[in-house]
Amino acid sequence: MSPAVTLAYRSHGSDMMGIYVAIFLIFIVVAIVAWFFGKANRIKRQLRNAAAVPIGQLAENTVGKVVGTAHSIGHGLVGPLTGRPCLYYICVVEQHVSTGRSSHWKQIIREEMGVPFQIVDASGRAIVDPRGADMALTFDGNSKSGTFSDADPVQEAFLQRHGKSSKGWVFNKGLRYQEAMIEVNETVAVLGQGIREPDPAMAPSGDYRSGPPTLLRLTSSPKFPLVISDDVSTTR
Repeated sequence: MSPAVTLAYRSHGSDMMGIYVAIFLIFIVVAIVAWFFGKANRIKRQLRNAAAVPIGQLAENTVGKVVGTAHSIGHGLVGPLTGRPCLYYICVVEQHVSTGRSSHWKQIIREEMGVPFQIVDASGRAIVDPRGADMALTFDGNSKSGTFSDADPVQEAFLQRHGKSSKGWVFNKGLRYQEAMIEVNETVAVLGQGIREPDPAMAPSGDYRSGPPTLLRLTSSPKFPLVISDDVSTTR
């Protein structure tokens, strides 16, 4: 091979390497931007940027952040995948999909359910109705099934309830199961607004000037949906 041809070949190879590096960097930047502006991180930033107000001091019809310990006010729930008692859960199942040249995880099931609950701090309590809320919960219940590990009966029952199966044509499907929840006695942060109403669980203070004890009832509206998270960075 002549020197000129060798130089051209090396130049072409260098150009191609530069293109591959540029594509890789673009992919990394896009992934970081998507993560940063994703819904869960956006919710956490909202809560981190808001100063917490004692529950007993948040005026009604005023948007504010309160932090308290979650408790049941009636019946609770059970996480479908882990069996843990809770007040709200999000269950996600993803399937490993390969196209030959690349592979990724595709969400095939998302189940979300909650019940009204209360949060309590030293100043009072608030009833939280999670319907319509924006949630950012920590996925701390994680498991997998795949070629050499069968789905357990609980996982299989959950899949079948959604019209899915862990079995493929020959081998088991590569599946991962994730569960996030608000557990009883867990600390949560709630950003939103609500109304005040008499608290039947509190005895009158005896001071007529302060009025009867009240509780805060937090609900979502089209303009101001509640924002709720159990991430420790949001509950400070």
